Amino acid sequence: MKPILHIFFLLLSILKTNAQEINWRALNNQSNHLISAHFGADYSSYYGVSYAYGIKNKYKPVFIGTEFTLPFGKQVTDDWRGNLNIQTELWHNEHLSLGTKLSFFTRRYASPMATIYNTSTALSIHFGYLRPKVGAVLVVAYDQTLVAHVSHKLMKEYYPQIRDGWYDASGGTFKFGIRGNWSHKSWSTTLTLGKAFARNFKDNPTLPFFAELSVQKRFGR
Repeated sequence: MKPILHIFFLLLSILKTNAQEINWRALNNQSNHLISAHFGADYSSYYGVSYAYGIKNKYKPVFIGTEFTLPFGKQVTDDWRGNLNIQTELWHNEHLSLGTKLSFFTRRYASPMATIYNTSTALSIHFGYLRPKVGAVLVVAYDQTLVAHVSHKLMKEYYPQIRDGWYDASGGTFKFGIRGNWSHKSWSTTLTLGKAFARNFKDNPTLPFFAELSVQKRFGR
């Protein structure tokens, strides 16, 4: 029973979307800074900001970025998330585009049952149709837990022998979704809708659907 409870808590801590996606066709030579505001619902409703910087090179467009989100509600420090990421467009032909993003996450999840600090890596692939003003892409992502620290609370009343401490990787989450982009001048709006699955496609999240609305400003030197 105890291993099942640990897996349940650790899975709860990895259910956030991977934001700061880019409409590559809307970029120009002055679009090397991207700042975004995000509003979404995953395991909880949240808001956040992100920033990405474009590294100029003669091969592929590359952006490195960071993101931080907080939950709506009174206890904003209960469930926070921060990440560092790098993303690029691997291939495009006319209006078709294939991109990818690699992220490293640190998260905190708190409830009356336990408090969890979690680290993970996530890889997402985006393929779809992009134009300078509109676009729609399919998103496939996988988030793998690396390590988590669990401090039990109410759980100890039922299982006094349960141990606090560090636990190795216990599982991951697949996400499948669709993202629409609308761009005007130096602004873009993005809406993402999708569904999450556990790694084995059996122990799925209690709230498997997710959504996120982002507003992005592009600027440069």
